[in-house]
Amino acid sequence: MSLTDRECRAINQAKALLRGAGVWDVDGDLNCLVDRYIERSDKVRALDEFMLAVKERCNRIPLGHIIGVVEFDDMPLVVGSGVFIPRQHSKVIHKWLESNAALHPGTIVLDLCAGSGAIGLAIARRRPDLKVTCVEFDETATQYLKRNVDRLASMGVLVEHMKADIRDRRAFTKFKHRIGLIVANPPYVPQSQELLPEWSNHHSQASIYSGADGLDLIRQIISLAEELLTVEGWLVVEHGEGQATAVRELFEQSRLINVQTVIDKETSDASGSSVMSIGRKSN
Repeated sequence: MSLTDRECRAINQAKALLRGAGVWDVDGDLNCLVDRYIERSDKVRALDEFMLAVKERCNRIPLGHIIGVVEFDDMPLVVGSGVFIPRQHSKVIHKWLESNAALHPGTIVLDLCAGSGAIGLAIARRRPDLKVTCVEFDETATQYLKRNVDRLASMGVLVEHMKADIRDRRAFTKFKHRIGLIVANPPYVPQSQELLPEWSNHHSQASIYSGADGLDLIRQIISLAEELLTVEGWLVVEHGEGQATAVRELFEQSRLINVQTVIDKETSDASGSSVMSIGRKSN
C-alpha cells in the first residue's frame, strides 16, 4: 500500500482518536476504515462489491441507501434504508434564505419533518448565528438525524435535534411565539400517485405520501406555525409544482402575508422543479 505523507498523518491521528475514545479493537477498526476510505487492499474484492452495488441499483434501490451517504450542500450526510434521501431540490430554501430573509442573529429556526437533517444542517452551516432545531418523529429517521448532527458538530455545524410529532401541540409549548423561521420539506405526494420504484418501493411510505391530496401534513404545519411564529416570522414549505395554488390558498386562509410561490428551474431533475411557498406572519 502506497500512502502519501498526508494520509499517513491522518491514519496516525485516527489511531490516537480511536484509542482515546475507548474503541476495543483499534487496529482492526482502523484497518477497515483505511480500506474503505483511503485505499482498497484487495482489488478483486473491491470489484466484486462494485458489481453487487450495481446489481442493487438495477433493482432500483436508491443510490444513497446503497453507499450509505449522500452529498447535500457540501455536507456528507449519512443515510440508509428507512430514511428519506434529501434531494438537491431543497437547496432552493437556502438560496431564498441567503437572498431575502433578514433574520437577526439568535433567531430560532425549526426544521420540521427533518428526516436526516439536511435542510436544518445546511442552514446552520450557512448561518451559524441562528439557533436551529431539527424536528423528526419517525424512529428510524431520528437515528440518522442524531448521527448527522453529532458527526457534523465536529465540523462546527451546530444544531439541536428533537423527536416530536407535529400533530402534538404540547411537544412545542416551549416554542410558542418564539420562532423566527419554520422550514419544512414534508411528505406531499397524493396517496394515489404513482412514483418511480426508488420512492414507492424503497422509501418509508410515511415519508412520501400525505393523504388524498398530499397536503395533510402541510395543513398541520401551517396550523402549528400560527402558534409558534413570532410577529413577522417566516414559514417556508416545499411542495409539488401542481400544488402551488392550493398551498397559497392555505397560507392566505391562515392570514399569512407576503405569500409567494418560488419555482427554481436550476435545481430541477426528472421528477420536476424545486417549488416552495413562503409566507410571513402578520402583526
